[in-house]
Amino acid sequence: MTSLNNMKTWVLLLGMGLFFCLSTSALGAPNPQLSVSLGFDFASGNYGTSQTTDSYSIPLIIGYYPTERLDFSLEIPYLYQSAGSTVSLGGIRFPMQTSGSTTGGTAGGGMGSGSTTTSTSQTKSQSGLGDITLTTGYTLLPESATTPMLRPLIYLKAPTADKDKGLGTGAFDFGAGLSAGKVFGDWSLYAETLYVTPGSTTTYNPNNYWTYQGSVRYQLTQKLDAGLALSGATTAFAGNPDALEVQLQSRYRVSEQGSVGAYLGQGLSNSSPDYTAGFYGAVSF
Repeated sequence: MTSLNNMKTWVLLLGMGLFFCLSTSALGAPNPQLSVSLGFDFASGNYGTSQTTDSYSIPLIIGYYPTERLDFSLEIPYLYQSAGSTVSLGGIRFPMQTSGSTTGGTAGGGMGSGSTTTSTSQTKSQSGLGDITLTTGYTLLPESATTPMLRPLIYLKAPTADKDKGLGTGAFDFGAGLSAGKVFGDWSLYAETLYVTPGSTTTYNPNNYWTYQGSVRYQLTQKLDAGLALSGATTAFAGNPDALEVQLQSRYRVSEQGSVGAYLGQGLSNSSPDYTAGFYGAVSF
């Protein structure tokens, strides 16, 4: 059954890829652009549980820009996590809770007769492919001298991670949101919010949740900028506090097509990691 579900997942992903390639080609963009980014992210904390989890993520992010307004971002992460009590939902780590039923039927989130929600933990380190996500954005309102850029978003998470290892929930997630940005001389502001409807399985039944982020950046030199970012998420499992984290970020433009960046972060709530760090390299074609 597991192999059949994996086959269905990959067939769906392939179909999605073909659909987007055909649809964007039909737009007739004269010079579509492509970007590739590879990073390394580290996080450590107990996330409000009794056990510390160290996690590593190596995300490969492929961006496709068929027109000046339309963009697609495909993220393929490889994950590692030490023994702990967390589960990853689309790149956000939440304290792990599983759903069970005393009557032997499908249960979730403490709903229904005889259903329970319990906290669990992994007894050994795990690694493998994470959940693949696809985010589509369309610039509805380009930035002008008096108005910010407004960009609606559509989000999809495919269950390519192993839920038995705690690397994912084993279900498709869907979401929609909005991003906005504005440049003021050497300063730039960006904000984004997303409402996610996660899928349920007999193991996990997360609640709908919001994610959000905001950042302010300053152009130090022609090639170097630095910024401060605040990101968070409402809890996906009842009884846990919301996640909140602050990051200090920097980015250096190596050339017209390439850049590198790094960040240091600290959690501001019990459901967030104690600290995070990471770096990345990106190139556009």
